[in-house]
Amino acid sequence: MHRLIIRSIEGFLRQTYGEDLWTQTAAASGIDADGFQFLSRHPDTIVWKIARNAAARLNKPDIEVIEDLGAWLARFEPVRRLLRFSGTDYREFITNLDEFLGLAQMAIPELKLPRLNVIARNDSLYEVIIDMPQLFWRPLAVGLLRAMADDYGALVVIDWSDDDPEALIPIRVELLAASFAEGRSFDLSQASVSG
Repeated sequence: MHRLIIRSIEGFLRQTYGEDLWTQTAAASGIDADGFQFLSRHPDTIVWKIARNAAARLNKPDIEVIEDLGAWLARFEPVRRLLRFSGTDYREFITNLDEFLGLAQMAIPELKLPRLNVIARNDSLYEVIIDMPQLFWRPLAVGLLRAMADDYGALVVIDWSDDDPEALIPIRVELLAASFAEGRSFDLSQASVSG
């Protein structure tokens, strides 16, 4: 698992739930509570181990912890700005989502992200297929898709299944209203925006 993804779950748990939860989770996961070293390598299973141990302390499913991580990442301003470059509204965003990963890959070439295939069934129903059969990516993407709907002020229904982690089961996104609520402000020309 790439160190940036592992550092993200560490940052998410620390910022969202506090140092005590992170310290307990790190100890239960057999990792250093001082954080991951930037250059160290870790097996892909470490994220699930951390998520499981955090979920046990939070009394919630580990899938939900990963989904919350996706939502947290979408609110992290550098990631949010990159995501907002995908479109002026949610419909454009989801239609261009597969191009976002190409931009991320160009920015960080060593980051191994799955490829996405977005299929528009009609102008309000989309299927997002993640080509990497690993359960981690689906709940992460679901959290990100939900958070970005809020960011744009769109009303969406997202349907997905975690029944078979090895199957390429699509995430179904139904756009009920593109302008349901006021979205967060975003100015493409701004160099940086505070939280």
